[in-house]
Amino acid sequence: MSRRIVDLFCILPLLSWLGCGGSLKEGRREGTPDFRAAKGEFDKGNYLDAIPDFKAYVEQYPGTDLTDDALYYLGLSYIQEKEYALASAQFDRLLRDFPTSPLQADALLELARCDDLQSHPAPLDQTETARALTRYNQFVEQYPAHARVGEAKARVQVLRDRLAEKLLRSGQLYLKLRRYPASEFYLKRMLREYPDSKWVSEATRLLRDVAARQGRSEREAKKGAADSTGQEPRHKANERGRGIEASKSPG
Repeated sequence: MSRRIVDLFCILPLLSWLGCGGSLKEGRREGTPDFRAAKGEFDKGNYLDAIPDFKAYVEQYPGTDLTDDALYYLGLSYIQEKEYALASAQFDRLLRDFPTSPLQADALLELARCDDLQSHPAPLDQTETARALTRYNQFVEQYPAHARVGEAKARVQVLRDRLAEKLLRSGQLYLKLRRYPASEFYLKRMLREYPDSKWVSEATRLLRDVAARQGRSEREAKKGAADSTGQEPRHKANERGRGIEASKSPG
């Protein structure tokens, strides 16, 4: 029995190593700092073969005319392997270290995509969603004539709808808990910040419901929505401490 236990402890580190994402696959051979060979593997869809060569090129030649290209394609290779954090690091370095690169616009868009691909559905934390939205908007503002600006604008609308849904869900939750001022706060905020959202009609309906439950008329509810100052309800801080808060993030 003791021998089996010893054998098990010897095997466990190996199993852990085998399960470490793409590390073992990526490390099956040494990278060669050959950009053309790496790009050839990339073009054939052999991303795990391209990654070590792109990495080797960037490490050995950190300041050539092709280093920014190597970083860009290394980032794209990581995206294909669903290693979004690693991909983000490559695009971020390209933007930071190569400000005159013709790949600046594409790197910014791909950086936004990395955040987008890591974002969560509306009920969950929306940190990545908000960051992706900021970067997509930055791309649209800086490069309005870029061929991919339509792609960025489409994602902006999708992410805005998701952040609006987050606020709507907060309003629904507080309505269910009979915390009417808090519910009203989130619903008004949604209408104010996302007036083009597909959730506007639902938020308006819920706001009427909140007003009715507080004994106010529909006219007063509409006026309240229009005159909203966006001030958080006074009791909100106490509720946050008790863990009742439904939405701490910007969406």
